Amino acid sequence: MYKGLVLSIAAFLWLGGIAQSYDPLRPPNTYRSPDNPHYWKNKLPFPGYWQQDVYYAIDAILNDSAEIITGTLRLTYWNNSPDTLTHAFFHLYQNAFQPGSYYDMLHHYNRRRPRYGKYERQGLGTRIHRIRVEGHPVDTLLDNTILKVWLPHPLPPGDSMHFEIAFTTYFDRGSVRRRMKVFDHHGVKHFDAVHWYPRIAVYDRKFGWTYDQHLGREFYGDFGTYDVNITLPSQYILEATGFLQNRSEVLPDSLRQKLDITNFKDKPWNSPPSIIIPVDGTTKTWRFHAENVHDFAFTADPTYRIGEAEWNGIRATGS
Repeated sequence: MYKGLVLSIAAFLWLGGIAQSYDPLRPPNTYRSPDNPHYWKNKLPFPGYWQQDVYYAIDAILNDSAEIITGTLRLTYWNNSPDTLTHAFFHLYQNAFQPGSYYDMLHHYNRRRPRYGKYERQGLGTRIHRIRVEGHPVDTLLDNTILKVWLPHPLPPGDSMHFEIAFTTYFDRGSVRRRMKVFDHHGVKHFDAVHWYPRIAVYDRKFGWTYDQHLGREFYGDFGTYDVNITLPSQYILEATGFLQNRSEVLPDSLRQKLDITNFKDKPWNSPPSIIIPVDGTTKTWRFHAENVHDFAFTADPTYRIGEAEWNGIRATGS
C-alpha cells in the first residue's frame, strides 16, 4: 500500500513538472512546455523536423583582479534526433586566441602578426578541470577549440543526458579581434563575457555534429534555457542575457535611484565617473533566468548607469 502511494505521488509530481505552465521570466525551465509559442515542436516548419534542446545551469565567479572566470556547468541535453549518439562535442571558443591555434595559423597565412596577452601566451583560453556525464568520468580529446567527449553509454532518440563540467576561462588583452574583452578606464575595469563557458556543439539533420574550429566567425547553437549565477565584487553593475531574479538583493530601489542616468545629466562630458558603490571587498551574486535563447553573455562595469525609455507602450532599460 505504501509503495503504491509513494509511486502515485512520484508520478503526480513528475507529470506536474511536465505540465508546468510556460513562464519565460523565472524558473523552472519551461522552454519545452506545450504552451511555449516559441518552442520548435509547437510550430513545426514541416513534418519530420527536429532540433536538439538544452538546459544550462551555471555557477560562476569572476575574479576581477586575476581577470578569470571559474565555474561549474550542469547541462541537460535532449536528443530529439532519430539517431543514437555515442559522443558529443563542445566548443571552447577562447582557445582560438593563442599562439599555434588554427586561428593563429590563419592570421599568419594572411601575413598578420597577432600580439597575445599573458594568459594567451601560456595557451590559456578555457581550461577544463573535470567533466562527468551521468555522474561518470569520461574520455575526452581536445583539438584546440573543440573538445570531443565520449558518452558513458549511447544516448538513444527521445532520451536525455546530464553533463557536469568544471572550468576556468581567462580574459586577456591581445590584439586579435574577439567578443570577450577586458579593458581599463578611469581606474576601473570593464568586462564583456561572451562565449566564456563550454558550449555543446549543434547536432542537426543536415550535418550531424557541427564541430568547426572557431576562426572568428558567427556561432551556431541549440535553443533552450539558462539559469546562471554570477558572483563578482559588489561595486560592479552587471547586465546579462535573460531576466534578473534577485533584483531586490543586488539592485534594490535605493541603489537603482542612485544609478539613474538623470542624476548625471549635468556632469561634464568625459569627466571621471562618480563613485556610487565603494570598493569594500564584498561580493554579490547576480541570478539570471533566460528561455528561448541559444547563448548567454554578460557585461560588468562599476561605472554603469541606468536609463529607461518607453516607446509605443514598451519600456526598455539600458546600462
